[in-house]
Amino acid sequence: MMGHNVRLLLLCCCCMQVLLLYGQEIHSSLQLRNNHLWRGMEVAAGLIYTGDIQLRYKDVYGGFWVGGSADGSYKEFNNFVGYRKKRLQVELWDIFNYSPDAAYNNREFFNYKARETGRFLDFRSNYILSDQLPLKLSWNTVLFGRDRNVANTQNKYSSFVAAEYPIYKNEQITLQGRIGYSFALNPAVGERANFFSHKAGINEISLLVERNLNIADYRIPLGLWGMWNPVDNRAALQLSLQVYSF
Repeated sequence: MMGHNVRLLLLCCCCMQVLLLYGQEIHSSLQLRNNHLWRGMEVAAGLIYTGDIQLRYKDVYGGFWVGGSADGSYKEFNNFVGYRKKRLQVELWDIFNYSPDAAYNNREFFNYKARETGRFLDFRSNYILSDQLPLKLSWNTVLFGRDRNVANTQNKYSSFVAAEYPIYKNEQITLQGRIGYSFALNPAVGERANFFSHKAGINEISLLVERNLNIADYRIPLGLWGMWNPVDNRAALQLSLQVYSF
């Protein structure tokens, strides 16, 4: 196992060095939030930090995303690769939530056995119709990992489709609306319907507001996200502050 980890680390270092040599761009950001919301779910609550770093080369990019809570009850580390061309974007995320109280295997990061792994691979895609009609349509599906039936014999292929539209925008404020629907391509009868909600249906209705706070020469984006989940009869409010972005 140690030799495998070393080889993987060396491969990652070589890939990063190639990107550095051939004119890549490096981007990173860090945010503070009062919770972590995702596809109709409140993944964690409390003082949360989320951040990422990515390397881009032309239309291709890849990197790492991290999230955690101040008290250590929530911990997440993800790898991702993506492709963006004009209004089309596709990504593959390798998501590993290793929070201490998780009820699944969260101690073996490199375990990719379907019946044992605590991670999941998430395919993401979105397309913006046009500049005149900036409606963003997205399709997302869990391809592998801890999205299985109770008998642990099959993947459910839980999916989340959404439509998002910028309702209002000026130099200081943006307001966006989003509606999402969750279901499974291979549902298990008599069990939780999919990874995101207990049954198929509209599990996210969101309004997202972002306002720029200008202090001297610094611009600090502040966010307010109201999210309603009709299927699971839940709602949550997120406040966020972007510490930096480049």
